[in-house]
Amino acid sequence: MAGVVAPTTSSSSSASSSSTGTSSSSDSGTTDAINNLDLGSFLTLMIKELQNQDPLNPMDNSQMLTQLSEIRQVGSTDKLTSTLNSVLLGQNISSATNLIGANITALSDDNQQVSGVVDKVSIADGTPKLHVASYPSLGTVAGSGDITAGSYKYQVVWQDSTGAPIGLDFSDHPISTTGSPNQDSAIQINNLPQTSGPKYVYRSDASGNGPYRLIGEVTDGGQSSFVDKLSDSERGEAQLAQNFQPATITSRSYDVTLSNVSGIEPQGNVSTPSSTSSSP
Repeated sequence: MAGVVAPTTSSSSSASSSSTGTSSSSDSGTTDAINNLDLGSFLTLMIKELQNQDPLNPMDNSQMLTQLSEIRQVGSTDKLTSTLNSVLLGQNISSATNLIGANITALSDDNQQVSGVVDKVSIADGTPKLHVASYPSLGTVAGSGDITAGSYKYQVVWQDSTGAPIGLDFSDHPISTTGSPNQDSAIQINNLPQTSGPKYVYRSDASGNGPYRLIGEVTDGGQSSFVDKLSDSERGEAQLAQNFQPATITSRSYDVTLSNVSGIEPQGNVSTPSSTSSSP
């Protein structure tokens, strides 16, 4: 009859293509399973095969030799992998122990920026861990900033559980800068103690004199560092209104994975806070 169109074969072609795709995916999965087979699983499968073979038609010698050869290959691969892992661990341990006594910058396992001296190395789950125990300190850092040449003093203040002010006073140990771009036009406070609330950072002017003015707030009590990039004119107007009690300075400890070390250098321009409070 005129006008009648014969059906196409696209559906069957699509089904065929889908079937082929499924078959390819299945083949790929089977190949991966075989490639990931370890020596123990291989031996288990072979023993099951021997136990369930037809006694009237047992495996011939050539098949047995082929499987034994495959067992040797799997065993060699496992031994090679184990050996390479042992060599890699040994190299990492050697690299880690060579850093004992070095001053490093890194990202700790609890995601904190760390600057301090490595005092020991431990092994956790087959991975070397650098142990860094550091006191609060000041240090110049490379990077962009508007801090000019001068001698700067800092105070970091927060509240204890009773609401009384407590803090760190770096006044007796000012840190000097040349203000050189990308060299020391920024200053970092390292290893701040963990607190239950925010910490407020105050700074003198470039002469080290004058009132301490607010330059920033560390809102996360667990954050261990603060970077100051402000010029004197960019400081806030807020000043400390009262004295504070000095915090009990204890070292803050970090675990660092070797691959997270970003810098290794001798101890440089670093200042630690005094044990007495001062009036702003």
